[in-house]
Amino acid sequence: MKYGIVSYGVKVPVRRIEVEKVVEVWKNNDLNILKNLLNMDERAVLNSDEDVITLGTESAIKCIENSGIRNNDLDAIYLGTSTNPDLSKSSAATILEMIGNNHYAMCSDIQFSGKSGTSALQIGYSLAKSELANNIMIIGSDAMNRHIPPGDQREPYAGAGAASLLIGRENLIAEIEGIASYTSDFPDDIRPEDERYVRSGMPLNRDKISYGLVKHSVKAAKKLFNREHTTVSDYKYGVFQQISGASAYAVGNALGFKKSQITPSIFANKIGDTGAASPLIGLAKVLDVAEPNDKILVVGYGGGAGADAISLKVTDYIKEFRKKIKSVESEINSDIIRVDYANAIKYEYKYIRPEVSFNTYL
Repeated sequence: MKYGIVSYGVKVPVRRIEVEKVVEVWKNNDLNILKNLLNMDERAVLNSDEDVITLGTESAIKCIENSGIRNNDLDAIYLGTSTNPDLSKSSAATILEMIGNNHYAMCSDIQFSGKSGTSALQIGYSLAKSELANNIMIIGSDAMNRHIPPGDQREPYAGAGAASLLIGRENLIAEIEGIASYTSDFPDDIRPEDERYVRSGMPLNRDKISYGLVKHSVKAAKKLFNREHTTVSDYKYGVFQQISGASAYAVGNALGFKKSQITPSIFANKIGDTGAASPLIGLAKVLDVAEPNDKILVVGYGGGAGADAISLKVTDYIKEFRKKIKSVESEINSDIIRVDYANAIKYEYKYIRPEVSFNTYL
């Protein structure tokens, strides 16, 4: 029996702010570094009524519509996020209600870092393989832009977005062949209890990328290579964590991937860092163009949490599946509304955050 991805759906905010607009206000970033070294053009801006739950719900609905199953046929829902709007209540349960699923599904938040999405995917795959569940909805959703403080050097590339994957054993578009992880308590990004904003546990320099993202991602990938008896040359595509538009290339280069193997997954130059959604959006973008029998390596990374590696093989059914879906590229580039910095911080409640938000002004 084979197990893997049956369907996917992606949702990103339509509002965007160009990196120049942020730099003009704070004058604490080098625009050349942002655009040429970090490969950033703009980032997503949340609307006043958007958050992890709404983005996750919309991506899950698209995933269900693309799959052909009924919206109450899910056996499990797992939400990966590091910016959950409620620290004690399950947002996955809210999404279950919003999509109209049955109340007997296993339902949990996987809440801790940028690799929460790939960790949720590993859990979903394990449930399917053990045959404890079928039709398992895996959601990666984050609103990093609402949790990076005004004036922070990461503000120009802190984005938001969500991706959902349906895991099962029938009509697979990509078979999951193997998984591996590497974990250490590395002092990367942190958000202590009662803190709204994510802080960096170390200076924003090359060491943060080299010893955090790159080191952990490479170790997880090499563990997977050993388990599956594969090498870089076996994979047509590499999908890596996109903290910026350049970070995936840093990981791919360290592993020996060519730029052409990584570029099809890149979206962060237009959306920014989407946290737990990042590797799932990148994977969905690759599945839009992959051919049967192509192998894909996915590696998700989370600050202070390590990295997950997943090996997939695209099936023949991918061609039939793509006839009925909207591409990720279209989702990213359609109906864009560009805003200035004043409106961005208004929509994202950067200075005033009510206990309960009803709209932009209440």
